[in-house]
Amino acid sequence: MSPNPAAFQYKGYVSEEVQSPIQYTPKRHAPSRQAWPPAGLRLSLIFRAPDSAISRHAGVTVTVTYEMYDNVPILSKWVTINPPVNRVNGLSINASIRNVEYLATNMPWYKCTEVGKECNWLHTDTDWAWSTKVTWGTDPAAGSQLGSFEPIVNASYSLYFTVPLDEPFTSFRVRHILVGTGDAERQGLAKRRMLRLLAPWTQESPIFFHMTKNDNKSEYAIIDQMAEVGFEMLIFSFGSGFNIESTNSSYIDDMAKLVAYANSRGIEVGGYDLIAETRRPPAEMRFFEAIDPHTGKGRGSACFASGWYDYLLERFMSFIDKTGISMVETDGPYGIGYTCGALNHAHHEGAQDSVYQQARLQGKFFTLLQERGIYINQPDNYFYFGGSKTGLGYNENQYSLPRWTDLSVSRQGMFDDLYHYIPTIGWMFLPLVDYHGGGSEAAFEPLQQHLQEYEWGLAQYLGAGVAACYRGYRLYDTPQTKAMVKKWVDFYKKYRDILSSDIIHVRRADMQSIDCFMHVNPSLSVKGLAMVFNPTGETKTMNLSIPLYYTGLDTLATIKEQDLGTGNIYTLHRDYTVEIPVKLAAKSLTWYSVA
Repeated sequence: MSPNPAAFQYKGYVSEEVQSPIQYTPKRHAPSRQAWPPAGLRLSLIFRAPDSAISRHAGVTVTVTYEMYDNVPILSKWVTINPPVNRVNGLSINASIRNVEYLATNMPWYKCTEVGKECNWLHTDTDWAWSTKVTWGTDPAAGSQLGSFEPIVNASYSLYFTVPLDEPFTSFRVRHILVGTGDAERQGLAKRRMLRLLAPWTQESPIFFHMTKNDNKSEYAIIDQMAEVGFEMLIFSFGSGFNIESTNSSYIDDMAKLVAYANSRGIEVGGYDLIAETRRPPAEMRFFEAIDPHTGKGRGSACFASGWYDYLLERFMSFIDKTGISMVETDGPYGIGYTCGALNHAHHEGAQDSVYQQARLQGKFFTLLQERGIYINQPDNYFYFGGSKTGLGYNENQYSLPRWTDLSVSRQGMFDDLYHYIPTIGWMFLPLVDYHGGGSEAAFEPLQQHLQEYEWGLAQYLGAGVAACYRGYRLYDTPQTKAMVKKWVDFYKKYRDILSSDIIHVRRADMQSIDCFMHVNPSLSVKGLAMVFNPTGETKTMNLSIPLYYTGLDTLATIKEQDLGTGNIYTLHRDYTVEIPVKLAAKSLTWYSVA
């Protein structure tokens, strides 16, 4: 091999410990023993522009950085382009980048069979929710000598763009995870391990309530109810009148008093704001609107790379400082992928870099909030930039289905998404009041009249370790309802550690028979907790096969229904399963502890 004199030239490397991309301290029941940043090593390879480069490019350097982490088969990679240290004033340099990873991989013995399909021994993704893509293809240099294609994985930006190199440009990060099998559960466990390791704030697990009313009496009443049954966070829902962008001193003072009272009762407070997608700026800020580059007309939504970003950031931070709120729920974070053709916006040059800049600034927005200790609900995947939660199996129309149908369909979607996500990263929805037009058949109010469905909803969501948006104006309406809510909140708090642990998928809900999922964690005393449901209208009996491999047990298991009595001791089969007899009455549920 010989060097290419026209290419950037290798100048050296730096090896150091992993650095924190976000300053973070565990809270809200996230594991306090988890190291942050994770233990591992960073290797940075430094390349300088060649001697043949024109004078203003002479000092440009490109750094390719890799990180590996102790005890996990994960590799991160990103690229930084640095302007010259002694740049001559007035000389501009533009940087462009498309690919961050273009990796030729070995063919595994079980082979990939389809061009464009991900090889199941290697999972690759990026830390950006939008504007990037990962594709698999054929290595053109490999030929067909092996009778099958040789895979190339390419991680790139969705659109080509250039940016002024006024400061160092840093790309998105590519994540490679080696997986020992194509089994969906093992693949999912690897992805979930990466989330816990590299986005530890997603393990925070507050129990929250979505408040729909904004009169003073109702607000203080719901705080008292939450404190009585053990809820931990109050979120003022959409339609509640909450306004984090307000500068009204009376409103801010009232909110500060409410937050102080809630905090005195052990409850955090935050609220909803529609920040980008489908949010058209008000008339006096219409110049922040995204412009369709093809028609020249407004898209009906704010451009997040305009002054809208600065406006929102200032309003959010000011309101947080003055009121003491500690969570935000942002609807419509930049994620639709639209371009903006405006030529006068503060943070992008035109259409060609607008997608990149909007995605970058949305991530920065969440990072700044996370570093302030703010809990972030966002219907998107900005997890590596500080986002705490997103929806699981979310479809607004499903929450307007009749109650029993809604619960079963939601359990299916939750079951499926928990292959990819840890329980604490997701939220579901329980419409205590009418939400999307479902009316009285869908709403759970009056709560006492629908006590069975309400209990089922609490059990299936708290039992999954998944927070639900219990959206209404009260948690209970009778002593019986209050006792039921408190029972399940106490259950969750007692078993929070295992309920926050990974889920193993046992039987997906089909509404015809019993279904089940199970949490596992070999490092706990309760090493497994299985939730079992019978949504049908008749008693169901079956021998339920419970997989115990991921509990760490290998010979014997003690299984107790609802953790009562001494339990039964089971001998594990060769495949690390046990069969337990289950008999459930119509529309009933139970749970089993495993030790």
